[in-house]
Amino acid sequence: MQTLQADTVVVGTGPGGATIARELARAGEDVLMLEKGRDHQVPIGSILAYATMYDIRKSKEGVLIRRGITTGGSTMIYSGNSYDPPAFLKKELKIDLAKEVKETKKELGIQPIPRNYYENWPGTTRLVAAADELGYSMEPQERFIDPDLCDPSCDRCLFGCKRGAKWTSREYVYDALVHGARIITQCDVQKVITSGGEVSGVVAQTPQGTLVVNAGRVILGAGGLGTPMILQRSGIKGAGTHFFTDPMSVMVGLSSDSAGTWHEITYTFADESHVGEFVMGNVGAVNAFMAQIAALHLPYARRIAQLPKMVGMFVKLCDEPTGSIEPDGTLHKAFTPKDEETMAKGVDAAKSIMVKAGVIPGTISVAKGIGGHPGGTAAIGRVVGTDLMTEIKNLYVCDNSVMPRSGGIPPVLTLIALGKRFARSLQKKPSA
Repeated sequence: MQTLQADTVVVGTGPGGATIARELARAGEDVLMLEKGRDHQVPIGSILAYATMYDIRKSKEGVLIRRGITTGGSTMIYSGNSYDPPAFLKKELKIDLAKEVKETKKELGIQPIPRNYYENWPGTTRLVAAADELGYSMEPQERFIDPDLCDPSCDRCLFGCKRGAKWTSREYVYDALVHGARIITQCDVQKVITSGGEVSGVVAQTPQGTLVVNAGRVILGAGGLGTPMILQRSGIKGAGTHFFTDPMSVMVGLSSDSAGTWHEITYTFADESHVGEFVMGNVGAVNAFMAQIAALHLPYARRIAQLPKMVGMFVKLCDEPTGSIEPDGTLHKAFTPKDEETMAKGVDAAKSIMVKAGVIPGTISVAKGIGGHPGGTAAIGRVVGTDLMTEIKNLYVCDNSVMPRSGGIPPVLTLIALGKRFARSLQKKPSA
C-alpha cells in the first residue's frame, strides 16, 4: 500500500474538477488530481475513441449512458456546445454565475459558428430552412470551438479533436500542472476517509495496488455516475438517487437527392423554443449513423454505402430525475410516461422537419434513449448545500451530480462557472 499527502485532493478532471484544480493551483495551493482514466493521446480524433475514452453503459431498463473516462473527462467526447446555466440555479438556489459565465466566454472565445462554416452545407441548410417553414427556428449554437483551427468538414468532435480547435478541460488540467499541481492517472477512488465528522483523505486503486492519500480537503468531480458511487461507499446518505441523463433520440434518414449532412458538423444548429421539455437540432451523417449502431439498429448498418445521402437530427429530452445508481455502478433509468410523451412530441417535430427537407419518410430510423449528461445524484439540497459541502466537513462535490434536476442543456459552461465560483470562495477562508 502506498501513502501520499496533499492539502487538497480533486477527484476527476472534467469541467468541474479541472477548473477547481487550476484555480487552487494558480493560488499556490498544494493540489493532487486523481483521474480514473488515462491521458489518452493516440485515439483522439478517430473512431478508436469509442474503445478507449468512452464508457458506455446501459440501465436495467435499456437507456444508454455515455461518459468519458480520460483526462478531461466527458469534455474530450462532447460536441463543444455552450449553454448558459439553467435559470433555476439563480432563481431557486440563489447561485448567480453571471460573472463567471461572462469571464469564461471571454477567456475561451465562446461564440456561435461563423456563417462561412455552414453556408456551403446543403443538408443542414435545408433542415434549417425546413424548420423555419414549419414555424421552428434552428439557430447557430454557441460553441467552445476556435473557428481558426476547426475544419468545417471534420465532424469528429465526439471522438476528440486532433486539431485542438475544441476546448476541453485537459487545457485546465495541464495549466494546473504548470502551476505546481500533481496528477495520478489510472487512479480509481473507492471511498473517502473521515475522522470525527471531517474528511481526512481517500482510498484508491491503481495498477500498482492500493493508494491512500491523506488530505484536509477532498473535492469530488467524478461526474453523475462516479461521484455517487464514491459517496455511497463512504456512507453518505441520499447519494445515488434522482438520476437524470438528458437522453437523446437520434434520427437518420436518406435524402431524396444527394443533399445529406455528410461532412457537416453535428449539433451546430438547434431549436430552443421548447427548452425545459426538449431541444432539437442537426446531426452529421456519420454520428447519426453511429447512433443507430449504438442502439443496435443493426439492419441499418447495411446502408453504410449511402452515408453521403444520410440526414441526421437529434432531440434532447429534459427528463425527470427518477433514476438511481447503486454503489457497484448498477444503473436504473427508465422513461416515465411524461418523458415518453415529451420525447414523442420532439421526435414528431424533428421528423416533420426532415421530411420537409427532402428525407424519404420510410427510411427514417430513430435511436432512442442515448444519455449524455448524467446528473442529479448528489444534488444541492439533498446531498450537498449551496456551498457544495456534504455532511462531512471539507468533503465537497462539484460536477453535474449536484444539479437538483435536468436543465435539458449541455452543462459544461455551468460547471466551469460553478467551479470558478466555488474555488474562489475556498480561497477566501482557511481550511479547517
